Amino acid sequence: MTRRFGGVRAVDDVSFTLQAGSITGLIGPNGAGKTTLFNLIAGMYRPNSGRLTFGGHRIERQRPDQRTRHGIGRTFQIPRPFPAMSVLDNVMVAAPGQAGERFWRVWSAPSRVAREEASVQARAMDWLRFVGLDRLAEAPARTLSGGQRKLLELARVMMLDPRLVLLDEPGAGVAPPLMAVIVEKIRALNAQGVTFLIIEHDMDLVMSLCRPVLVMAGGRLLMEGSAEEVRRDPRVIDAYLGGVEAGPEGPPS
Repeated sequence: MTRRFGGVRAVDDVSFTLQAGSITGLIGPNGAGKTTLFNLIAGMYRPNSGRLTFGGHRIERQRPDQRTRHGIGRTFQIPRPFPAMSVLDNVMVAAPGQAGERFWRVWSAPSRVAREEASVQARAMDWLRFVGLDRLAEAPARTLSGGQRKLLELARVMMLDPRLVLLDEPGAGVAPPLMAVIVEKIRALNAQGVTFLIIEHDMDLVMSLCRPVLVMAGGRLLMEGSAEEVRRDPRVIDAYLGGVEAGPEGPPS
């Protein structure tokens, strides 16, 4: 796909395949086009050219909500929960297609709305237990730490029953103990069949979690390979360091 903004090709003829069941990393220096690529996959932008196929369906012209129904969910680098709402309510609102969202249904079918709300609440509590936030279910979302907000984002996106989750920097601003929890939950969901595409700058996290790794630079796909291959590739070293030899730790995070 290609996406232009004026004369700038933010994503320049990028082509790759995500294997179902993989945890794929997406790395690159600032301005490489990673977030634009996420927005193209999620439907916030449409490509100027190219195609996007998911599960055998062409989706590059579909709205974000249509892609969600196909099974694509995403999180954001900076979580923005509804601060005054409870943690539980923040998860519940993510459930799509709720009858109670239609004003007339509240009056014409109150029993159905009540049953559905109870079911959604139970599912939301299950996901809060999964991410370890159930004890904070009634707390306002504004009281959560940065790492807890990342876990809340994960619980919210799982309410969509996604097949593919786009994670935007899950490690950004997260203390190491909570980062270990996030990694554990990603692995557990992946073992259940959820595919992940993850933007991340922390190379230690990428090395331990992602197989394979995609590298972008200047809007183009620079290479695809294992984390170790990526760390040693001269093109990646050049993209990050401008040609300066990387040390034993590879490109900086």
